[in-house]
Amino acid sequence: MVQNPSIICSVLRADSAIRTFVAFSAGLTHHVDLAENASVAFDRVWTNTGDGYDSNTGIFTCPHTGVYVFIYHGLTERNGQMWLEFFKNNAYEMSGFAHNNAYFAYASNSVTLPLIDGDQVYIRGHGSSQLFGEPHEIYATFSGFMLIPNHGQRHS
Repeated sequence: MVQNPSIICSVLRADSAIRTFVAFSAGLTHHVDLAENASVAFDRVWTNTGDGYDSNTGIFTCPHTGVYVFIYHGLTERNGQMWLEFFKNNAYEMSGFAHNNAYFAYASNSVTLPLIDGDQVYIRGHGSSQLFGEPHEIYATFSGFMLIPNHGQRHS
């Protein structure tokens, strides 16, 4: 039997890419009053391919080096405010802020970042923040996925 080496290499690369695919999506099923610097643990997990997201802590730990996309959303209650910050390895990256006097207010943000194995990202409250959530009304979410696998290269 004659085997085509290029076909075998393509199959092996495809198999490797499937094993290293990473994606998670989680939501908040209850109201949260966040104190300064408190991390948000999004407790309803819809997907966690690659097992990088921990719903007990709200921290995503990168299982495979690559470029990742992260998106988060939040809703604050009446007469409340919400100031959420996105961190990578304890370093601030970006914020989302909402404030209202009458009804609800909403904020979201997204970012594309290079990560290496073991990097951690999470959402943290700034100041006194309120997040609205109920089991049947999930408005606060945190999601991420690997956009480009990047094996063996270190990012700055």
